[in-house]
Amino acid sequence: MRVCVIGNSHIAALKLGWDASVAADPAAWADVKPTFFGAPSDGMRHVKLEDGFIIPKRKDIAEHFQRMSAGQDKIRLADYDGFFLVGLNVSVKRILRFYKTHAWVGLSADAEKTLVHPQFVQEFLTERYGSTRLVELATMIRSVVSTPIVAMAEPHWASWIRQGQAGTADYGWDEAIVAGDAVQIGAAFLQSVTAALAPYATLVPQPPETVQDGIMTAAAYNKDASRLISGEGGGTDAAHMNAAFGQAIWPLVRQALQVQL
Repeated sequence: MRVCVIGNSHIAALKLGWDASVAADPAAWADVKPTFFGAPSDGMRHVKLEDGFIIPKRKDIAEHFQRMSAGQDKIRLADYDGFFLVGLNVSVKRILRFYKTHAWVGLSADAEKTLVHPQFVQEFLTERYGSTRLVELATMIRSVVSTPIVAMAEPHWASWIRQGQAGTADYGWDEAIVAGDAVQIGAAFLQSVTAALAPYATLVPQPPETVQDGIMTAAAYNKDASRLISGEGGGTDAAHMNAAFGQAIWPLVRQALQVQL
């Protein structure tokens, strides 16, 4: 099964996890052949679809493609049996921003927040997540091929970020957890992203063993994490995960693709 993996910096954990999985049991993964493409931050916005290829519109993006894929500077969509999209600006941060000013049935009461109907929450968030690069790229690929597309959102931030760190934005994780709302918010996030992707791709949720309090990632999956596909550059980045996280993802991705194939 030839799998095209496309993402932003969160692709690093998937590549490191892939390498670790193959090293641990080569025979178990002999049927999967991934090729990685990506660019940091929102770099994947700078691509175009042309004659069945996804082509970078900037030289630096083409160079990122070449480094990850062992020399390919564009993606020929017909070459692959399935696609795995990673990150690409879809995260729980979007719903947490909404939660700062809105409440709905099932959440704790807060007189300072605007009370809205759960159906409005679902429709609003589905529309908002539908405007992300993850969904846009899935739409682009689906317009050319009928092969399976699976997608994973950006990982929840590591749980230790609740303790606060200078220079780090507070998206409201601690507030939601303390209020007892985090699990419901996590469920609404998955529901909205699943709906936004539904016409084009299947969402692979973050593995349950990696999730803490519904909207965080357990610290063990962030230890020595790196944004770099080489595995270098580990540090104190709460947003990016490590090889152990990638290893937990790959069985779910393979299963989701095989079911559709």
